[in-house]
Amino acid sequence: MVVALSLFSGPLWAADIILNEYNAVDGASFLGGGDASADEMGGRAADSFFGRIPGNGGDWFELVVIKDHLDMRGWQLDTFVSGKLDVTLTLTAQPAWSDLRAGTIITVAQNVPTDVSYDPAAGDWWINVQASKSADGKYISAKSFTVSNKNFQLRIRNISGAIVFGPAGEGVAPNAKVGDTEVFILKTDPSVVVTANSTDYDTTKHFSTFGAPNRWGTQDFNDLRPVLAPKAATIKLLSPNGDEALVSGKVVTIQWQSDGIAGNVLVEFSLDAGFSWTAVYLPNAGNTGPYQWLVPLVDSNQAMVRVSSSNRPAVYDVSDKSFTILASTPVASLSSDGLVDFDALALFAATWLN
Repeated sequence: MVVALSLFSGPLWAADIILNEYNAVDGASFLGGGDASADEMGGRAADSFFGRIPGNGGDWFELVVIKDHLDMRGWQLDTFVSGKLDVTLTLTAQPAWSDLRAGTIITVAQNVPTDVSYDPAAGDWWINVQASKSADGKYISAKSFTVSNKNFQLRIRNISGAIVFGPAGEGVAPNAKVGDTEVFILKTDPSVVVTANSTDYDTTKHFSTFGAPNRWGTQDFNDLRPVLAPKAATIKLLSPNGDEALVSGKVVTIQWQSDGIAGNVLVEFSLDAGFSWTAVYLPNAGNTGPYQWLVPLVDSNQAMVRVSSSNRPAVYDVSDKSFTILASTPVASLSSDGLVDFDALALFAATWLN
């Protein structure tokens, strides 16, 4: 009985969290081999997040939370290379780790900045944390680590040091031999029945999916993720909100407030009182405001602005009334902030008198 039990990696009960994928592509190689234009089979093997780049995003691995409302504060992630313990990464006591929902994807990457905007009720099930000597160490140890094709393995321990999952990886999964142009992936839906030595762990050189379900998004998380009531969300556009006069070619601040919004927002403008809309360029990169808008080179007295959630389009706000865009006027040209207001008129008057 003792001998039989020792053949298993980690505990025999269902794991709270499992390994889903890791990147073994060498830093000078491409996924699937070849070069930037094509892999060794003449295709375009790539990662759904990084695209086709050397090293396929560098050192990273991906986990999936199995137990709902999991508290991972103080948990330890042990990485092994060639059968030897390499680095232990410890999750901090930050509240972001205190209540993880089943079906959450966690990536630990050396080169990708931390993003904990995580909000399952708004459709954001992904957390990425950067583990590197140059990182801030706010959410995970500020240590660099190595992921490779040299029997990389991962072990997960809870705050008391008990093994929760693993070691898992090459040398444990019976069917997986990872090359330096491949990734290690789970080729089934994540669930409580997945063990560290599962025959569903395998390798591929055709695709990888950093921060997303495996197999180009076809891994099914529906049975794992709880059905959550959509979180109440609002966007309130503050300016320009109507009756302003803006100057073409000037940079004007579009300002809004948002609550319950995960991900980016879409900022658009209309020149025909909202009948048609055009996205601003460059697109907005965040959801907190403000956005510095280069006013288009047009004349319009029916201009409006709209700000909406990129992943919840029904959550948006529009200027209460139309405003004016002036393509050419001596008054407008005097205003540094793009507004035709009392200050601009005063400047115009002073210039005229001179």
